[in-house]
Amino acid sequence: MSGNVVHHISGQKLPQRPNLPEGVEEQDSKNCMRTLRHFHYGNPQAKDSLQAINDDLLPAQLAPYRDVSKLRYDYPLYLSPVSQSSHDDMSADELARPMGQFIHEQIGQFAAADGAARILKDNIPWIERFLRSELESIEGPVAAKSLLEKAAKALQEHLTIDADNSAKLQADLDSLIETIPEDGALLAYGRYPALHLLIHTIKSRVMPRQAKLKATVESHIKELNKLLAVDKSHSAESTSADRLKDSVGGAAGMFNPEALASVMKHTQGSVKMSDTRRARIVKALAVLESYQQETNIVRFIHNGSLKESWIDENEGFEAIESSEPCAAATQYFDESAGKLAELFSAVRIADLEIANIYDESIHNPWFENFNWETFSQEELLLVPAIIALESADHLAGSGMPALSQLLSSGRPVQIFVRVLAHGNPGVSQDEDPFKHYRTELGYFGISHRQAVVSQASAARHQDLLRNFTAALGATRTSLHLINVGLRPTGEDNNLNAWLVAGAALEGRVHPSFLINPGVGDDSLERIDFSGNPQPELDWPIHDFVYLDRDGEQQTTEQAFTFADYALLIPKLNQHFAYIPESCESEELIELDDFLMLSQDEAAEKVPFVWAVGSDNRLHRLVVSRVLVLATLDRLNYWHTLQAMAGVRSSYIDIAAERARESLREEFDKERAELQAQFESEIESIRANSASEVMGRLTEVLLGMDLSSGGLPSFASSRPAASAPATETVSEEVPVEAEAEPEAEEEMVEDAWIDSPLCTTCNDCLDINPIMFVYNDENQAYITDPAKGTYLQMVEAAEICPSKCIHPGKPLDSSEANLEELIARAAPFN
Repeated sequence: MSGNVVHHISGQKLPQRPNLPEGVEEQDSKNCMRTLRHFHYGNPQAKDSLQAINDDLLPAQLAPYRDVSKLRYDYPLYLSPVSQSSHDDMSADELARPMGQFIHEQIGQFAAADGAARILKDNIPWIERFLRSELESIEGPVAAKSLLEKAAKALQEHLTIDADNSAKLQADLDSLIETIPEDGALLAYGRYPALHLLIHTIKSRVMPRQAKLKATVESHIKELNKLLAVDKSHSAESTSADRLKDSVGGAAGMFNPEALASVMKHTQGSVKMSDTRRARIVKALAVLESYQQETNIVRFIHNGSLKESWIDENEGFEAIESSEPCAAATQYFDESAGKLAELFSAVRIADLEIANIYDESIHNPWFENFNWETFSQEELLLVPAIIALESADHLAGSGMPALSQLLSSGRPVQIFVRVLAHGNPGVSQDEDPFKHYRTELGYFGISHRQAVVSQASAARHQDLLRNFTAALGATRTSLHLINVGLRPTGEDNNLNAWLVAGAALEGRVHPSFLINPGVGDDSLERIDFSGNPQPELDWPIHDFVYLDRDGEQQTTEQAFTFADYALLIPKLNQHFAYIPESCESEELIELDDFLMLSQDEAAEKVPFVWAVGSDNRLHRLVVSRVLVLATLDRLNYWHTLQAMAGVRSSYIDIAAERARESLREEFDKERAELQAQFESEIESIRANSASEVMGRLTEVLLGMDLSSGGLPSFASSRPAASAPATETVSEEVPVEAEAEPEAEEEMVEDAWIDSPLCTTCNDCLDINPIMFVYNDENQAYITDPAKGTYLQMVEAAEICPSKCIHPGKPLDSSEANLEELIARAAPFN
């Protein structure tokens, strides 16, 4: 499983699929599937035809943890000392950490080197198991130092080592114990681990603040007395003869008090405190002097379910019983806050008077209406914590109105609810929990937009502590829904409650989340979804290793669903039955795949889950339709939470697809524009090149010596046809005659290259490097068409990327396949 436990245990024997019983042939699959299908749909007669499951079965993925003695997990936790000298914002990691981690850290203080304290380091797992065994029947925190001393003695007795190593070990154990703070405590995973962690968090916030308040009150008392003393020195009474005589004591006979008083009357100060101000200061001073630190820092209000001795044994705790804890919590908070309102008002008035900035026109109306709603966060945290301990069944029924009123009030009361993860608070305990869709109290709490709502597992102490610190810091009404897990009751099934609670987190049975409105208005700011394994998936998926019937090791991926978790709850066993080993059919399908089918497709299949017995045999279990629907209901709630957290949302998917479509449209548009621009530039180059070639040709024709009977050669221009040798051109013939259509038609018969368009690709030179060559500008031209075949000329034209080769007509009429080649050359001439 994910979280704090490794998924594979070293030395663990792999589960194996059992062989078919001897002498038993494979059953008729139709009859087998008919029976399984009837069981799935709830036919009571089908149960008699199938073998009921044993209590020792575990979900396949939990099989490696059957022997909990081989597991190392978080509990017991080491709780750091909290006192009035502690800082008031300890983090979750500072408040508590696993005992094994704490011991490692403490050993590191005196034996940081790898080889130091080796025997002690190697036996830390044994110490953990010893402490876990010692704390198994104890509820609540226990002094860490005395327990570790006991563990040290037991370890020495357990080990068989020589005297030298024993002495070294003892020295290391003594050093370890010296590092343990006197007020440090250990907390086992008992009935109320989450409640103890909440109390520990409250102490860490309240006790330092109480010390600060006490110091503030004492300081203000001194300062206010000084103000009154100064004011009194300005009065006539302070200079009376009797007052002067008393002030000098035994020396009064050495001078005349009446004469001194007459002189001092002329030296009194001119500024005297008003009667109203003096009365205000005197009243505030009286309140401050009467202050006594609150002895009760936590009040539990419960409906009779919390009759535990550990509450009475802890100083500063008060347990109050009420049939309506939420309603009573409102009353007790108002009473406590009312008492402190007078004190906080006096402290604030003292601040203003000491600074001499009290303005009656502004501050009198303020203090006349001063109550808990005007408290600062620091002041709210000094109000004794009110914890309403509620049951989920009561809140989902008659207690819901009081819960709603308290959640809407804003009073910083902590509502603590222990939840049965597999149950349904909306039905009575003797009813089938799957009779109706599940009442999700967390979703009900979220509807109260200004309340803090947390849902967590006691198996994940860091998530719990983060939620508690956030709730206390928000100073709002907070609803905490906590799953502590159940201990399975099978004789061969000794999984502890911690592992069962962790399984509930895995199977989306009790998802983890924190809604904190104090963080911001945006839902993505308000919600913390990080405590869930693989939160982007429907179900967590892990590798599962087993042996097939031939003893060959196989690895497959398995999802852990609500139905897998339900296998841990004995009262839900009726929703499972063994699938005979000889029954094989394509209609059998694993549950997580079954849930992905459409309704029509699902009607043709029968879902099952994998389980492992105490004999380490791997079995398939058919699942009832009722449990399948309950699994779908949990999956639906999980999808709701995913959408709220922004982990997976149809709205996000739609927005993402719209963004992708917009990008595609922009890309297509940009590509079309670039393509049009490129084609335009190509046409422009072609036109400019053709114009340049024709211009150069015209220059040559105009400047040539017509009497020579031929044309000078040039590499990049289009060649002209030779003049007939039998004709003589007259000097009177006009130049325009050279451009007659007949002459142009003769010119296109010769092969030529539009050299300025050549890209120097070498394709034509690869065909015939004698006929095709480069000029000084690395652009191709034809030296002599007779140095190659017409086939080579046509092939070069076809593969030319810039289409600048024009094959003309063949020179050799005897070359093979000329008609075909001429047709192929036509598009390039």
